[in-house]
Amino acid sequence: MTVAAKSLRRASRATPDYTDRGYWQGTIKMSLSKFFVLRVLHQRPMHGYEVVQAVAKTTRGCCSPTEGTIYPMLNDFEAGGLLTAHLETVQGRERKVYALTERGHEAFRTAVAAWLEATDCILASRAAAAPRRSGRDGGH
Repeated sequence: MTVAAKSLRRASRATPDYTDRGYWQGTIKMSLSKFFVLRVLHQRPMHGYEVVQAVAKTTRGCCSPTEGTIYPMLNDFEAGGLLTAHLETVQGRERKVYALTERGHEAFRTAVAAWLEATDCILASRAAAAPRRSGRDGGH
């Protein structure tokens, strides 16, 4: 690829606005969705739509994965050995019910520890994120 082509390719990618709260919320929610899918399945087996509802309820709407994002995630978890799936009739409809394997439960416990560590770092950063005050002009 030529230098000009690489430059054009880079320029065509939209640079996110890192000062936009929505950017950070989207990034966080994407990662948290995986965590909370494991969280609700840690409690009991569920079918896909039930997982969506349980995650939304557990997070009070903060994290609400769509059916379009949940099934690829569940497929990835299944491929990784974190869960198993079987067909079950639920309210007269055949649905795929997902259950965590022992490896899935272990992944959830590992995720809790990792998120707690990250949360501690974020909380420790709170003071650093406070608006700076200048000593010379009285903070204005």
